[in-house]
Amino acid sequence: MTKTLISAAIASALTIVATAASAHPDQSHSGNAQKPSAKPAVRAMDTDGDGLISFEEFELPKKRHGADRLEAADSDGDGNISRAEMEGQLAEHVAADTERAETRFNQTDLNNDGFVTPEERKQVAFEMLDENQDGYLSPEELVKARKRQRPPQG
Repeated sequence: MTKTLISAAIASALTIVATAASAHPDQSHSGNAQKPSAKPAVRAMDTDGDGLISFEEFELPKKRHGADRLEAADSDGDGNISRAEMEGQLAEHVAADTERAETRFNQTDLNNDGFVTPEERKQVAFEMLDENQDGYLSPEELVKARKRQRPPQG
């Protein structure tokens, strides 16, 4: 939750920067980017050349999102994921997420009173953005923060 709160504060600061930057857009962010084509994927799987992918032709991508987690969930290595294996993996993720959330809360509750106030969220977000700790946010620090917030492209 604290990560969400900190991320929201950072996103707010970055919105201000983005608004200012949109007044002077550069060509690389002009909105003329083309959507990726599915044609190469179709060509790679379409073994009968009909322009369509049948169930028999369809293959899961080798590097698909979450593949490592699925493999890790198969604790007995039989190639299948049982409900018990799924529940075990889920319990591990919940425990790890809970630990991270508690750590973030404790780091953000600067006065240790059991509450995270808007002022504390602002202070922690500012300190995270102020990489050189000079008490000011430079355009370079804001650009770096904005790049960290964007999901990887490609």
